[in-house]
Amino acid sequence: MLKIIEPLKEKKKLIEHFDKNIKKVCIFFWHGAGDVIMFTKVFEHLKILYPNIHFDLALAKGLGQEDIYPNALFVEAGETKDFSSDRFKNYDIIARINMPMNEGQIEFTKGEWCCKHELGIKPVWGHNKPGIIKNKLIGCHFQITCLPDSANVPEEIAEKVWNEIKDAGFIPFETLMQHVFHNPVNKKYSFIDRHIRDIQPKISTLAGIIQNCAGFICGVSGNFHVALSLLPPERIMLLEKDFLAPSFTKLPITRINVKKYKDGSVKKWLDNLTLT
Repeated sequence: MLKIIEPLKEKKKLIEHFDKNIKKVCIFFWHGAGDVIMFTKVFEHLKILYPNIHFDLALAKGLGQEDIYPNALFVEAGETKDFSSDRFKNYDIIARINMPMNEGQIEFTKGEWCCKHELGIKPVWGHNKPGIIKNKLIGCHFQITCLPDSANVPEEIAEKVWNEIKDAGFIPFETLMQHVFHNPVNKKYSFIDRHIRDIQPKISTLAGIIQNCAGFICGVSGNFHVALSLLPPERIMLLEKDFLAPSFTKLPITRINVKKYKDGSVKKWLDNLTLT
């Protein structure tokens, strides 16, 4: 028979409910990302201590925690009232774990406190490395200081690229820096809502940003060359206009002719981009 327990309220720790008949336990952990990251170390340790029990971790759906613990059971708020849905029918125990904030408590971390007062196991603390988190940042650069007529990506095409990046589940941001030679012709396109134009222009800052991008999509520009020096070529797309890639590099980057742009080109490229 399914038992739904809450150790803090019952004054009875989780492991005190374990006996030879307990085979499957669901840890219900209705918290934000920070607490989930702290708890994963505790949860993995619990599984090591009781290898004969199958443990699942239930997390709140909609908080983006799939990246932290992709193998968790993600549940809607309405499912947690009495856990009557079919997804919970095969568990022996569902344990509501609170891991509450104890302000001023320095003897134990929150994770250790949870071990001691809720789970009933030897305190353990630390942070497990989350599951594979795919970098979703895509740097974009659509304008060049010199010869903008020959290299700038037209605004209507740039907007298509921007929207296709979002449609593919990535986050676009513009990497143009307004340095002392900034061309006033290169006003920010109206659709761009994430950029670094207000950051002090330094190559070191630009390089730090670009090397942490999942991919880089740009026209010919200084940013293009920075990207070539920092990212694998398969993660770079050049939006060609009058200047073509072979004039600058022999690397096998992806090339798109903006004068003949085919809708969906960027999304298709991102859908096939292998990232870890």
